[in-house]
Amino acid sequence: MLSDFRAKIQTYLDRGESVQVIAPYGFGKSRFGKFLGGLFIDPHIDFDIMAKIQSSAERKLIVLDSFDEIPANLQLFNFLKGLRDRHKYQLSYVFLTHKLLNQPILGDLLKLISEHIEYLPPLEPSEYDLFGFSPTPKQLIEIEALSAGIPILVKHCALAMRDGKNPTTPAFLPEMLAESPTHPAYANSSLIQDFLKNQTVLSASETRLLDLLKSRSGQIVSKDQICEVVYPDVKNKAGISDHAIDQLIHRLRSKIKDQGSIVTRRGLGFKLVPSP
Repeated sequence: MLSDFRAKIQTYLDRGESVQVIAPYGFGKSRFGKFLGGLFIDPHIDFDIMAKIQSSAERKLIVLDSFDEIPANLQLFNFLKGLRDRHKYQLSYVFLTHKLLNQPILGDLLKLISEHIEYLPPLEPSEYDLFGFSPTPKQLIEIEALSAGIPILVKHCALAMRDGKNPTTPAFLPEMLAESPTHPAYANSSLIQDFLKNQTVLSASETRLLDLLKSRSGQIVSKDQICEVVYPDVKNKAGISDHAIDQLIHRLRSKIKDQGSIVTRRGLGFKLVPSP
């Protein structure tokens, strides 16, 4: 599956086209990006992206990891677009993201980012990195059922079995699911499904809202305060409708009934009343 996906991406790159590759946490997007070759940019290390690109002679392939985590920077976006214009059909970009990027703030770069959009698939058993563990055929079937081929879960299961343990729910699972709660691959992982039977997973925006309400427990939080905390990447906060906030409150309210209730104060905002 992954080898076919690599071949598909390489077809785009051979034509000098760009692609956005979307992969939730734990799918190995950085590893995939490094495998492609070219100039690899990690924004967690390469703080001056423009300087790194300018200092490199690479003008065929530039792989930009975690591009959705880069703060809005029109100068950078225009630089990337201009560089591609000067090397059209020669230079390709691979934008590695955790979620779909389609915000207007990207300007003219949006067309490049949207040229091709692909989702990184889970692994087939023959593609697993088992970290030196040699499972029996029965164990390999169990790893496949537990992990659904999601690389970080494959690793978790392989290391547990190597040490003679039964794979249990990993500590990172809530964070992983909160980031991309509806990814189709999750339906095939028994580790995830067993966890979900006893848990309510919050989205990233729901988590930020709950943290805000908890930090001001018993106090009214205005819609303006919610917009600032829950939607930090949205520049035009006025564009966030009351309906969007109300729907967010409604979803969170239904998920935290055991923790407390969210009370609406019309015209003022909302407050969290903890359960007694």
